[in-house]
Amino acid sequence: MSNQPYNEPTVREPLWADDDDLFDNERSASFPPDALVTFRFIRDALRRHLRIWLVLGLVGLAGGIASLAVLPAPITSQSRLLLTHKDGEDGTKAMATDVSLATTNTVAQRVIDLLKLPTTPDKLLKDYTVVATTDRIMQITAAGKTQADSTKLATAVAQVFLIYRKQQIALQDVPLTRDLTAAQNELALAQQAVEAAGDDPNQLKHPNSPEAVRLGAARDQVQYIRQQLLDQQVQASRVNSSRVLDAAAPVRVSFKKTLVINAGTGMIAGLFLGVGFVIVRALISDRLWKRQDISHALGTRVRLSTPRPRRWRLLPRPALLRDSQRRGPENQLIVQHLDKRLFWAERPTPALAVVAVDDDYTCALAVASLAVSLAEEGKQVLVADLTRAGKLGRMLGVRTPGTHESRFSEPGRRIDVHLADPVDGPAEGAYLRLSETNRPGGSENVALDASWELADVVLTLADLTPELGADHLGTWAAHAAVVVTAGRSTATAVQATGEMLRMAGLDLDTAIVLRPDRTDESVGVDEAEAGRTRAVDLEMFGR
Repeated sequence: MSNQPYNEPTVREPLWADDDDLFDNERSASFPPDALVTFRFIRDALRRHLRIWLVLGLVGLAGGIASLAVLPAPITSQSRLLLTHKDGEDGTKAMATDVSLATTNTVAQRVIDLLKLPTTPDKLLKDYTVVATTDRIMQITAAGKTQADSTKLATAVAQVFLIYRKQQIALQDVPLTRDLTAAQNELALAQQAVEAAGDDPNQLKHPNSPEAVRLGAARDQVQYIRQQLLDQQVQASRVNSSRVLDAAAPVRVSFKKTLVINAGTGMIAGLFLGVGFVIVRALISDRLWKRQDISHALGTRVRLSTPRPRRWRLLPRPALLRDSQRRGPENQLIVQHLDKRLFWAERPTPALAVVAVDDDYTCALAVASLAVSLAEEGKQVLVADLTRAGKLGRMLGVRTPGTHESRFSEPGRRIDVHLADPVDGPAEGAYLRLSETNRPGGSENVALDASWELADVVLTLADLTPELGADHLGTWAAHAAVVVTAGRSTATAVQATGEMLRMAGLDLDTAIVLRPDRTDESVGVDEAEAGRTRAVDLEMFGR
């Protein structure tokens, strides 16, 4: 690059320029919250990502239906028992005790031994369940691979439980029997003591003697324990009258009911996961969706919002610009907007820089279409592709980095394309060499100097990084248009782009939002500026 000084163009403020320097800290209600989460913020996030949680709901619905084939419901059989408890005993507590008794490892092991099952008590306890439907009716539900297996298991559990319950009741007589034996032994000793004292145990001559008193107490103790044992046996006989109320039989399951339950459960689970994912992502993300938030971060107005031009194609085609791409309504809207931002009174050469924040393809398509449109009007256009990807150059037929070529060279229609030369960098290997991107004013690139002198307008496409900055853009243009995709870039990235452009001395004339959020009701202008405009109107018109 030569050390000869060159004169910067004399820039006159355009008639449509706005004072965008005063932006306050107001943000829309949908801005990523710092602490308080509003209902509108959640509502907008759910409406914005409606497809995500609806698709997950449909996936859950399909998964619930598919579970019938992948994980079929086990075949079950049920048996009901009618249980009797002791008089005066609380039925609810007694049934809880019986349920616990039926689900012990001892009962499970006896069932295994009875049916000779190749399993363990812990695993068998997972194959059947015991519930108390009332304070006297117990229901046993057993699962198996076939109806015969489930029915056999339910029957065996019911039988083993009743037998085990009777055994436990019979064991309650053991302490009383032991006490009765001890009391009878004491009675025999008391009788022997009476006989040793010379008295008759059956006809006591001395009823107040110590031996006679001991004999009377021993007889009362024996009678008391015998009565207790008799009462216990009566109660045991009553409890042991429990029986099988309903023999084990397979449970009839409605296929339609199961299908509806599984499908509904899967859909609800999918919707729950989808809604949770959308809400959590909205809370932890700082991506900008609203025009007002993007305007606040950039420090300029959002003057255009448009859907993103279509980019899919059925067959692979060359990357050259096609007429069908130019005629797209979304692309034409962007091209018309950029054309209006060209300040033709600028001297010596009108220039505009388009900065792609997150969608260099759409920006390259718009700049290429604008260049061709201006060339068709008889203008000589200089196009500079300062992006790392070089898509603008490829659309205009220039593929070799660091070259300067003329395209559409027929009379009255010429476009000179300058494709910057990327060099290996420490991070991405795609940083631009500043000496190749400076505006020529006696530069070493003779072709670029000549194109600049002959150009009627200069269009520049660039993408910025904090490492490179935007100082090189200040040598190509004095005005810049920033293109941002809603919901794709973070607040930090958008704000950094605006700061880099202002530090480079460029005026941010406009911001274009691609794929605007359908929940966005803002106009892309800061509230402070809107209030200041109203104040000016009131002052001018005296209202």
